[in-house]
Amino acid sequence: MINSGLFSSVRNNWETPQKIFDELDEEFGFNLDVCADEGNAKCERYYTEEEDGLGKKWEGVCWMNPPYGRVIGLWMRKAYESALGGAK
Repeated sequence: MINSGLFSSVRNNWETPQKIFDELDEEFGFNLDVCADEGNAKCERYYTEEEDGLGKKWEGVCWMNPPYGRVIGLWMRKAYESALGGAK
């Protein structure tokens, strides 16, 4: 069943459950959360909405739980371009 919240514009900053992140972090060792806020950041280093992660350089092993909605394509493009530049 698809969660109707995915299609809601009420908010776009859904947090990844900690257990899921921890399992992935154990395998990949993330060092930068590229789109977070103080309440949902998964890494010690993170970019907030005010810092504009889309405009920053992504380096190292990046975690991204992109904002849902119309801007998700921008985040996916940035992830792709950053991977071409060496980010993981």
